[in-house]
Amino acid sequence: MSFTMLQTDISVASFWITHPSNHLIHNHAAGSDFYGFWYEIKTRPDGPSACTDVCPIGNALGEAFNNTSHSNVRYGLRIFKLSPRTYPCSDLFVLDPVNPWKDNPAVISTFSDFTLYKNGVSGLLAEETANLIFTGFKTA
Repeated sequence: MSFTMLQTDISVASFWITHPSNHLIHNHAAGSDFYGFWYEIKTRPDGPSACTDVCPIGNALGEAFNNTSHSNVRYGLRIFKLSPRTYPCSDLFVLDPVNPWKDNPAVISTFSDFTLYKNGVSGLLAEETANLIFTGFKTA
C-alpha cells in the first residue's frame, strides 16, 4: 500500500467529474468501492492544468438526468463543493445580510431523475453546495 497517494487517487468512482459543466445523461454506475458518481469540484484546477482563470466550483451544472447508481460501497452520488454563480471566479457572496448574492447572482443547477439504491452508506451526499435542486429522485 502506498501512503504517498492523494485522497482522489485512492477514492475510486465509476464516474469522477471534476468540472460541473459536463453532461451526464442516461448513465449507469454500479459496484464501485467508493462512489457511483462523484462530483469533486475544485476551486481552481491543480496539477499540470493549474491556472487562476478557470473556476469549476462556480460554474453551472451541465445536464445531469436519468442516471442510475447502485451497489456502490459508499455513495451512489456524491457532490463536493459546487456553488454555481454568474461570475464563477468572483467571490461567492458579499457581507450584506439583506442580499448576500447581489454582486454575483446565483445560477440554479438541477439534478433530475436519478435512481439510487443499494449503496452502502447512502444514495446521495452533497457537501459545501449551494443553488442546487434535486428533483425526481428515487432512492432505496
